[in-house]
Amino acid sequence: MDWKKIKKILIIALIVANVVLFCYSHYNNFRLRNESTRRDFVKEVTALLAEKNISLDTKIPRSTKKLPSVLVSFETSTEEDIKERYFDGKGKVERPSTDLAEISLNDEYINLVNGRRVYYENRKAENNYNIKNLEEAQKIATKFLLDKKYDTRDIYLSYYEEADGKYILNYTKIFDNIPVESSYTNFIIDKRGVMSMDRLWLDVLDKSEQKIFLSPAPRALLSLLNKSEYYNKTIEKITPCFYFNPEDQGYIEDITRAVNGRAIPAWKVKFTDGEYTVLSNYWA
Repeated sequence: MDWKKIKKILIIALIVANVVLFCYSHYNNFRLRNESTRRDFVKEVTALLAEKNISLDTKIPRSTKKLPSVLVSFETSTEEDIKERYFDGKGKVERPSTDLAEISLNDEYINLVNGRRVYYENRKAENNYNIKNLEEAQKIATKFLLDKKYDTRDIYLSYYEEADGKYILNYTKIFDNIPVESSYTNFIIDKRGVMSMDRLWLDVLDKSEQKIFLSPAPRALLSLLNKSEYYNKTIEKITPCFYFNPEDQGYIEDITRAVNGRAIPAWKVKFTDGEYTVLSNYWA
């Protein structure tokens, strides 16, 4: 028996089998992507969502999206960094726990959680501003960030709300004009200026050369059918995003413990009440 010849035949057979499986897998993904973007399928998805009282105030994207993944890490600070940024090096530092540092000066207080999340609060009872519109509120927030030496070129306003002269402004990081979740810088602005700021920010370290397909938006939206918290809501926007899920890194209870990881392409679904969810199914 010619074992060399048999070995060669087996190797060739394995190569052929792998090629066939590879081609079938890509053909199947292509077929599913194509079927999931057909108009009749989109209508079926819309009807199924309506059964759960999930309505649409926007069109469901039908085009297929292919994006890279990005390597991200959480922006970090030390107590000394915070003192320098906010109080010109002054201020009192207390350590109630290993995860929390409290920095304060007069009526301004900052909680630094795990060196990543920054919560600022201004307790001064002053009326320094007469805010007439959203634009003025945004200028106050932007000036605050610049004064504290934060970069404002990578932020965009993802949600706002106004009531009795008080503005809630929620900002999200962008990279290549695409939102990066989960990152946020949230403000409450009133007559005193910045009443509070809550910041957990991501820095983009690298972008992959290989791109991956997002699951077609109509098919991804089907996952909302099993999420009762989104029933009786209206979808106002469906956009691609980069999504870093700290649970994938093992940080389930507190995302501020996460250090870095890879943010993958996903769909960001925003509702009219300001709430949003991320649908992160994708195909290679």
